[in-house]
Amino acid sequence: MDDPTLLLHWLFSSLALFVMAARLVWRKAARQDLNLGDWLTVAAIVCALTRVGLIHVVLTWGTNNVSAAYRKNHTFSDEEIYRREIGSKLSIVNRVFYNSYLWLQKLVLLDVYRRLLLNLRFEKITIWSFSAVFFGTYVACQVTTFSECDPFHLYWQVVPDPGACSKAQLQLVVVGVLNIVTDFMLLVLPLPLVFSLRTPWRRKVQLYALFTLGVFIIAITVIRLPINMTNKDSQINRSTWASVELLTAAVVVNAPTLYGLWNKRRQTKSSGNTYGDGDGVDGGGGGGGGGTSGLHYYGHGTNVSTVHRSAPRRDEPEEAYAMSARRKMGPMEGIMQTKEVIVSEFRQEPDCIKGGPYEHLPDDVENASSHSSQHGILKK
Repeated sequence: MDDPTLLLHWLFSSLALFVMAARLVWRKAARQDLNLGDWLTVAAIVCALTRVGLIHVVLTWGTNNVSAAYRKNHTFSDEEIYRREIGSKLSIVNRVFYNSYLWLQKLVLLDVYRRLLLNLRFEKITIWSFSAVFFGTYVACQVTTFSECDPFHLYWQVVPDPGACSKAQLQLVVVGVLNIVTDFMLLVLPLPLVFSLRTPWRRKVQLYALFTLGVFIIAITVIRLPINMTNKDSQINRSTWASVELLTAAVVVNAPTLYGLWNKRRQTKSSGNTYGDGDGVDGGGGGGGGGTSGLHYYGHGTNVSTVHRSAPRRDEPEEAYAMSARRKMGPMEGIMQTKEVIVSEFRQEPDCIKGGPYEHLPDDVENASSHSSQHGILKK
């Protein structure tokens, strides 16, 4: 691929697709069902794949967006006019899919925050308000895409010069500004939740860094707008910056979920190492404490033991409580006797645990599924 613009287009698009596919593959590898955010990611993948093909043709065949100096010194052949008309039409279609991709990514991130805000008193009003704003801004972007040229065929007319509307500067500004506004809304949404967490400041810094990655999308859009407006006659410039934004959005939006999946896997491994031992104890899951029981076989006898572990507060050693001392059973000749021990765990109210040995996590963490990536985002 000799054209560096095409190379960058394919490279950035492939990396974005890889990030989104990694989310879905990891979800299935963790034996979790696809949630709403995952299905929205599938839709975003479809939009990105469609854009890959559309922009390849646009960059190869060109569009009617050329400078006045080029028109003055160049004679368009019938073949070139045909190709540029097709490229111009595909460019318009691409704007629809690209806008859809950006707003789908916003909904993916909003779904992550919805799960973190689950059962909080302001959950519904927050999610509905954000959804309404996202719907309105998305419609505004798509309407602007098709309302700049009148008559409509000027969007793909090559000769004579269709005028300034074919450069779609209004569409560029509207999409850019609304993109910045909605990204900023998503940037500040999780910050109060992180601030309210009772967790070490280093952990809070990690979460702040994770949830404020959206500042990179805002920065790219702010940088892109004046550059694209200055180079309004260059479709290559516009497409290249769009590819950069596409990759950045994929990384920023999927980072919390990928981190949650990784952190959940790390917790599961740590839990397995903590509860299991070399004598064959079948340890329980690690999140939130609980009881584990195991059968130890020694020759023809069986020992039954139950262990309860509590998650410690920071800076305090882990506590393990052994109940029911090992008791040797005689040979059973094929009949195994077991003793069942049920360990109940009671949650204390926040005002009762201040200064106590255990750390209180907010409802949104405890109500999240123990197998979900959202459960792994906030927990250390």
